[in-house]
Amino acid sequence: MIGSGLSASGRTGRPTSFAQQSARQGLTFDTGRSAVVGNAALVTGRARDRVRWALAAAALAAALAGSAALPGSAAGASPEATGRSPVVFKSGKSTVVVRRRPYRLTIEGRDGRDVLSTIPSTRRHAGVPYAGLSYSVGEGEPELAVPDLEAETPNPSSTPAPRRYSARRVLSARRTGRRLRLTLATGDPAGRTITLTIAPGRSGTLRLAAAVSGPAGVSAVAASFASGPDEAFHGFGGRRESTDLRGRSFQNWVLDYRFPDASTGYYAPHPSFVSSRGYGLLLEGTQMARWRLASDAPGAWRISSAGARIALTVVRGPARRAIRVLTSLTGRHRLPPSWSVGAALSRTIGVIGDGQGGYGDKVANDVSRLERRRWPVKAYMFEGWAGLPRPFVRDVVARLRARGIRSLLYLRSFVSDDIAGTETPGAFEEALSRGYVARTASGAPYLFPSPFLTSQAAVIDFTNPEAVAWWRTRVADLLDTGASGFMNDFGEQVLPDMHFRDGSSGVTMHNRYPVLQARVTREAIDAWRARNGGRPVFFFQRAGYGSRSGSSAYENAVFPGDETVDWQRGTGLPSIVPDMLNRAVGGAPGFTTDIGGYSQFTPTDPVMPPTGRELFTRWAQAAALTPFFRVHNSGLSGVRMPWDFDRVTERRWIRMAALHGRAKPLILRLWRRFLRTGIPMTRPLWLADPGGGRGPRGDDQWLLGPDVLVAPVLTRGQRARPVRLPPGCWRRQGRGRVLRGGRTVRIPAPLGQLPWFVRCGKRPL
Repeated sequence: MIGSGLSASGRTGRPTSFAQQSARQGLTFDTGRSAVVGNAALVTGRARDRVRWALAAAALAAALAGSAALPGSAAGASPEATGRSPVVFKSGKSTVVVRRRPYRLTIEGRDGRDVLSTIPSTRRHAGVPYAGLSYSVGEGEPELAVPDLEAETPNPSSTPAPRRYSARRVLSARRTGRRLRLTLATGDPAGRTITLTIAPGRSGTLRLAAAVSGPAGVSAVAASFASGPDEAFHGFGGRRESTDLRGRSFQNWVLDYRFPDASTGYYAPHPSFVSSRGYGLLLEGTQMARWRLASDAPGAWRISSAGARIALTVVRGPARRAIRVLTSLTGRHRLPPSWSVGAALSRTIGVIGDGQGGYGDKVANDVSRLERRRWPVKAYMFEGWAGLPRPFVRDVVARLRARGIRSLLYLRSFVSDDIAGTETPGAFEEALSRGYVARTASGAPYLFPSPFLTSQAAVIDFTNPEAVAWWRTRVADLLDTGASGFMNDFGEQVLPDMHFRDGSSGVTMHNRYPVLQARVTREAIDAWRARNGGRPVFFFQRAGYGSRSGSSAYENAVFPGDETVDWQRGTGLPSIVPDMLNRAVGGAPGFTTDIGGYSQFTPTDPVMPPTGRELFTRWAQAAALTPFFRVHNSGLSGVRMPWDFDRVTERRWIRMAALHGRAKPLILRLWRRFLRTGIPMTRPLWLADPGGGRGPRGDDQWLLGPDVLVAPVLTRGQRARPVRLPPGCWRRQGRGRVLRGGRTVRIPAPLGQLPWFVRCGKRPL
């Protein structure tokens, strides 16, 4: 609990004023106790007495006439707010109340209850100041330190600790069009103030934007809000810990894992969430930010954002509305071609198992096997295509297409002359010599160690028009082989001291980069399709960022980075469920996991063994009722295909591929609905079962649409598992005995079986 007047639920004890009661009835006027902004009109100060009775009379007349709100004639009221009375801003079904001294902002719902409220006083928790609105002066804000890719901890700062100041009181309030502008006094001896702008946004949202005057030297702006013990925080993109991030503290920073600890990877941050308290929130922009979700103080959550300004978009309403509105702003995954939802095999480059020698033979053997036997495969990917002769690549693509199998190839966001075989010969030298890459401060190409070892790499500069044109030729060359799509890999390698053509530094470009990567790639595909009869093309990406018009607006799908080849909760098989579901509610439900896991590097086992039989089987079961079903594993030693295991394991994979094939029409139907509503195909339990979906089962099961429940086994050696059944009637695979929902049951799960359930009376598969 923080400060006075805050109850255990995070609601204030302030009584509802007569003005607010009237506003909820559609009557906007001043009672003499508060300044009210309604229909973009502000009624305050000396004009109050003059217009009070006129407004009251107009309100009464409107009420008698059955009108829902006053006409906009109040727009001529005084533009200046003075005195100590609260300032009230009404927008749609929400009301914002700003207490003047001490400063406090509250957003109320239609029923007058607090939906979101800044904390009422300033406190320090874990050395971090919590205040309604504050900022930091000086370099080296510790909580926004850029992670060091080579270290286990963020870069230590040698600069003095920043000085922090908070909003204390409202100096003035002024209407400008439909916006309310507040000037807030602080304790800063330099005399800085904060300008807070409140304005209506799209789809009934509210936009809160704060900017510090005299921004030079200001390193961060933070806002802190009250939180009750029952509040859950859902979303934030590819977080792997849980589908409820309450109690967590983390940065919004696109990050490949720091060797050898894969748990640090956060490949696709979405700076947005849905609260169980009836609102959703989006942090605008791509700057570094830190979320503290009741991690230091159980009664508050905090967001700090790099720079001298912060902008938040708030949508009030239940979870489904919040998801619909937020994803309409950030973007939604595009509908993929039908074939891409079928089972896929991926011939990875094994760093020590393949190199550049023998890879082509493995691809040829795969193709021959697929020609000899009718496998349930719709796509085949060979990521080392660029190091193979072009006639060979075209021949592979043509042979597979003759069997009804589409080919997928590979691109990445950096160039390197390394051993992976994923770079066209000469591309590295060409990109460097022509200035297509990010540069150092002196103007030289910025080189860093390639993730594929033994060589240097350089990030492609997507702000350089010449580099973008070159990228288009690379996409076109790939598709001209006859391939139907590709993996668009990496995007996390932008380092702080890089420089880009448009003047961006590595710090300001870092989170923005994967959005540019996705947008430029989509534009290249669209240009190629326009020249080739509109043939559908599928691409999926690793890095992403969920800002307004974020990477999800351009992608068909994402993959979650490099999961470890094991059962670790934070990095292995169990991690894919919360990762998938957290992305899904943020507009990125097109999730394709690496069946079998990819990374063979961990702190405890620097060189892990390749995927084993049990892990492969359970991973295939977990992927069967997700949007995609793709074998891609053991990146160090090389992929293990289904036929590389014993016959029993192979048949189990085939059964899961067949189950995924039966689910394909449902997945595509749900995807089309998602494009209209924002509600994803794969749905966390908290969305369907708010009471029971926040328990321990919320992170290891999900719903595919409203009627299919999936509960895979994610623990080694487990042969039965507890399953949370949402309310209603369920049958295992639609044929078993009737199971009553709204409770947790224990279900047998032998190695060859996937626990999944269908609502009684439904036949979705």
